[in-house]
Amino acid sequence: MPSLTKRVAIPSGINTGLTSASSSLMLSLLGNPRSNYSQDCQPVTNARLKAHIKTKHVGPFRATGFDLALESLIAVMADIRAEQPSVFAALSSAGMLCCRFKRGSSSSISNHAWGTAIDLKLDGILDAYGDGKVQFGLTLIAPIFNRHKWFWGATFPKEDGMHFEVSTERCAPGRPRANSFRAVPRLMMPTSCWANARSA
Repeated sequence: MPSLTKRVAIPSGINTGLTSASSSLMLSLLGNPRSNYSQDCQPVTNARLKAHIKTKHVGPFRATGFDLALESLIAVMADIRAEQPSVFAALSSAGMLCCRFKRGSSSSISNHAWGTAIDLKLDGILDAYGDGKVQFGLTLIAPIFNRHKWFWGATFPKEDGMHFEVSTERCAPGRPRANSFRAVPRLMMPTSCWANARSA
């Protein structure tokens, strides 16, 4: 088997049926994490959203993010541990919560700002951004993330192999599924208490 950090071609069949959650969608669901952004990480200032930001041990590391995203990530990591133990042992995080713009943008907010995306390292090494190739170990766990309705950044217009995020299909209203955030009554529904987390 190749080294987990060996750069390989992006496999076919990734993210089938999944879409990246847009900034406009996330703003409509969870409100604005803060009033201003740059390319640097800044803290959440929206008090209602901040109440749902937690730090948990998700398996091979601790992560800080949106509470339901963390719950889902714990389930993802449990499956990785069972199905790809060598990758699980090599995993670490380059960050989950980070209020900033998307790379190269001065208007589009990164999903890291809501704590619903995570960047992963293998053996302490980040996948090179935008080179059109990905670490072999990431190709082994991407199908597991996809199964849990997480979108892999390898298929972004500019490849971002280290990046995994909660997909539109996982969190968006109008798509009620047993494994969706909307299926949880306390969150992401207009009549739920989560409506109170949106900015006024």
